[in-house]
Amino acid sequence: MLKEFPAEETSKLQRVSDTLAFAERHLVYPDYRVVESAGTDPLAVIDGQEVVMLACNDYLGLSRHPSVVEAIHAAADAHGSGPGGTRIMCGNVAILETLDAKVAEFLGCEDAITFPTGYMANLSVFHALLDPWFGLFPYRRGTATVFADAHNHATVHDGLRLSDAKRVLYKHDDLADLEAKLAQHEGKGPKMIVTEGVWSVEGRLSPLPEVVAIAQRHEAILMIDDAHGIGVLGEHGGGTLEHFGLTGRADLVMGSFDKALGGMGGFLAGKKDVIRWFRMAARAYVFSSAVPAIMAAAGIASIDAARDGKLLRRRLWRNSELLRQGLGGLGFRLFGDGTAPTVPVFVGEEHLAMRFQRRLFELGVYAPAFRWPATPKGEARIRVTPMASHETEHLERALDAFRKAGRELGLIG
Repeated sequence: MLKEFPAEETSKLQRVSDTLAFAERHLVYPDYRVVESAGTDPLAVIDGQEVVMLACNDYLGLSRHPSVVEAIHAAADAHGSGPGGTRIMCGNVAILETLDAKVAEFLGCEDAITFPTGYMANLSVFHALLDPWFGLFPYRRGTATVFADAHNHATVHDGLRLSDAKRVLYKHDDLADLEAKLAQHEGKGPKMIVTEGVWSVEGRLSPLPEVVAIAQRHEAILMIDDAHGIGVLGEHGGGTLEHFGLTGRADLVMGSFDKALGGMGGFLAGKKDVIRWFRMAARAYVFSSAVPAIMAAAGIASIDAARDGKLLRRRLWRNSELLRQGLGGLGFRLFGDGTAPTVPVFVGEEHLAMRFQRRLFELGVYAPAFRWPATPKGEARIRVTPMASHETEHLERALDAFRKAGRELGLIG
């Protein structure tokens, strides 16, 4: 494979062009298709073709909810595209204070801090919490250790790279491995565990009750990335912790507005003093413009809709089960156990997954593949994502396309 690259660079940045050409030849470069209608609708127009949308995380369909759209219009009239500055400068408009309080109340936490993206929340948390801000405080440089599930989202790993805390990866959902590694670091400084509430690419939940118990035994700070659980799980949509009856048992909860809440942005929720500390120490918060008022208004309205969204959650889970039963009945190998709404379909080799997603698109379904490095090599898959807004006929049309493409590519008999 390395023979495809020239031994020496012949011109400035030539190696970048050579690597790009390699990625395209081997079907590694992603397909960037043009979405010409609302990408959150169950039927979308992409590259001029109407397709069933199975790649959108707007689980409850709240991006188009009447109350959300109305709130956006009102905020646009009041603020335009602003606030136009950081929260420390002109950006701390009242609606953002309301949003922070709404997130905290929704998750059963004392306080919350919001960011323009979920990526920024995960980039900020470890450096702000575990590295010295002045002198030796809050913690001496390099004395903290973060125990991270090996399959945590890329944004978590990127955030850890920005911190001087030691990173210890434990085997995916292997709690014996986690305990053993925690025991090896007893008495060696502050400890933190970070895992996810929902493994969306695997279609199942994390074993949070056991993780919470382990964190308590080892006096470790516990952070849950619940981006795919909030709004979907729990009696009132409070996420995976509410689902397990563990509200308030994690020190930090990370979430995003761009999944079940249908908007854009991210947040961290926890104890008031910790969140107040982030307002001074989280660099992506201090040095970035604030969440736009229109998105804050959308977040407030969507939380209200999610809290009262039992009917929407029932529709989502009905659609998830329809897809799981249909795809399994066709003979596809599925990940997961039905505890998460996503239905990941195993494909295998990366090049085959690219062929599969392209054939599905030709047949009227948009469902891009997840491949390395998002999944282990040789375990590429299609993460089929239902929404409450899908009608039965949309999903039946999608199943027909999966049947045809799966048979053509030898994935099913």
